Amino acid sequence: MKGTRLTSIVHALLPLLLVIGLQATAWSQSTRARHNRVVGVWDVQVAILDCSTGTQLFSFAGLHKYELGGTAQVVPATSPTALSAHMGVWKHVRKNQYQLTFKMFRFDPDGNNIGWSVVKNDVAISEGGTEYAGSGHAEVFDANGNVVGQSCPTFTGTRLQN
Repeated sequence: MKGTRLTSIVHALLPLLLVIGLQATAWSQSTRARHNRVVGVWDVQVAILDCSTGTQLFSFAGLHKYELGGTAQVVPATSPTALSAHMGVWKHVRKNQYQLTFKMFRFDPDGNNIGWSVVKNDVAISEGGTEYAGSGHAEVFDANGNVVGQSCPTFTGTRLQN
């Protein structure tokens, strides 16, 4: 009798537990989807500003690629003899806000490595997920690791789509 009552209770609660489990899974997937909204390739226009005056020093186009797991690549539409590909990491901060940190190597006209730059950007994605913008701070290092300059990049972009 006791076993039958326990079996009846389990059978009565099983559908409820299943519904709760499915809702938790859907919520978890929705949260992950929000965290990964940046994933994809973005067609970007970059402006490099003087941090102290806000004066634009130069601008160029580029591609930003965010991958699942938090890695990123940035490819500037500049001469590859002057800069290496940029490798980076990203993380979700909240809602449509992300942070990107990347590093690139710099070369002189003869192809000698003259140092590197590290750039940290804050990125915001539009609610529709097709546009984004950001700004940040770049430190420029010589080959010995000494800071020799800085700049403040800003950028806007649109998601590259089929």
